[in-house]
Amino acid sequence: MSTFIQEWREQLGGYSRNIRLFFIFNLLWNIGLGMYSLIYNLYIKALGHAPTMVGDIVGATALAAALVLIPAGLANDRFGPKRMVSIGTAAVIAVLAARAWATGGSSLTMLAFAGGMAQAIVSATIMPFMANNSSPRQRIHLFSFNMALVMAANVAGNLGGGIISDLLHSSFGLSEVSSLRVTLLIGVAIAAAGLYPVLKFRNDDGALTGDYDSGAGGESDGAKLSLRAKFSKHRSSYIAIAAFTLLSLLSSMAGGMVVPYLNVYFEDRFQASNSSIGLVVAMGQGATAIAFLLGPAIAQKMGEVRAVVWLQLASIPFLVLTAYTNQFWLASAGYLFRQALMNAANPFYSTIKMRYVDRSLRGLAASSGEAMFNLGWFIAAPISTGLVATYGAYHGYASAFSVTAVIYTLIALLFGYFFMKDRFKPVEEEDESVRSR
Repeated sequence: MSTFIQEWREQLGGYSRNIRLFFIFNLLWNIGLGMYSLIYNLYIKALGHAPTMVGDIVGATALAAALVLIPAGLANDRFGPKRMVSIGTAAVIAVLAARAWATGGSSLTMLAFAGGMAQAIVSATIMPFMANNSSPRQRIHLFSFNMALVMAANVAGNLGGGIISDLLHSSFGLSEVSSLRVTLLIGVAIAAAGLYPVLKFRNDDGALTGDYDSGAGGESDGAKLSLRAKFSKHRSSYIAIAAFTLLSLLSSMAGGMVVPYLNVYFEDRFQASNSSIGLVVAMGQGATAIAFLLGPAIAQKMGEVRAVVWLQLASIPFLVLTAYTNQFWLASAGYLFRQALMNAANPFYSTIKMRYVDRSLRGLAASSGEAMFNLGWFIAAPISTGLVATYGAYHGYASAFSVTAVIYTLIALLFGYFFMKDRFKPVEEEDESVRSR
């Protein structure tokens, strides 16, 4: 245990000022968004809209993000993360506040589309920003800690959202819609506070691109090449990007069947209260945060690629349990273990992606994966809500969860096929040798 703590202490002490400010932003941002995401679907239902409206909103958000993410990633490479995150954060805050007041179906869908565009600007910067402000040796710990921080922030947001909305409704006499709306606005205010550390990012070239990424083979060299010459030079990187893009599309189609509706699932099947839903979702985020912190130790024992494959496969039985049980506590337990095991592999996934993609293509790699992720949610959202609307709270969710289990199994097998046999050329070791000359 002392070695584990010492290892993390050394890692955290070595991060740059920009990374530390980024952690503060991510904490505030995800507390606010965690509160908002838990409550918003319940708010839509409280307004009296049909169950398919939730799917329409998720689909509109995902489609907008899929359209904007790649341009946003390229803009991030050109203008830098401080400007792009500042613009994106301000836009998200404005749209989320408007969505908390909207009631009509058309306005809800239009604002969801606008919110997806704004959120894409923020999400397109995160992975390249962390990679450019860290060394390859720091990266697996950095991605793990950041995801653990996000999960911890979501725990606070989920718990706070459920408890506050119930208190406002039961203790202060607000109507259901009003209590949910006030909770949404509190979440917006907390997320808005995250803009302050973003404005403190250093704006000099060394801080934004990172000393680790200066030198031969950088973006300036790549920009001088023709598209054909650049593809020839970075052929392996482009093929790796294509593989990750395919996996992201499949993963998002699987996740899009169940993840956006877990709060509604617990309410529909078990008639759970907002506080109970918030507690279960928060516990799932907390379990995932612990898994993220343990992730580097797992990767050292198994290897990063094997860890991704086996953690994802291990999560499948718990997903099936959640799909078919009629017991709230069993569904909750299945959700907790599935959440922790499946998401524990994400830091390894991000680290592997950065290893196989040239620095000049990181924005494209991150944004294309995110774009496919949102496209998959757009495709899956109406399918999932249609199944529930047609077959009811038991068989509808059981069908959606079963489809997800099959696709996740396929993803794990494909990931092992692509990366266990070194089918792509890693670039990190080459970069290190270039910089050491």
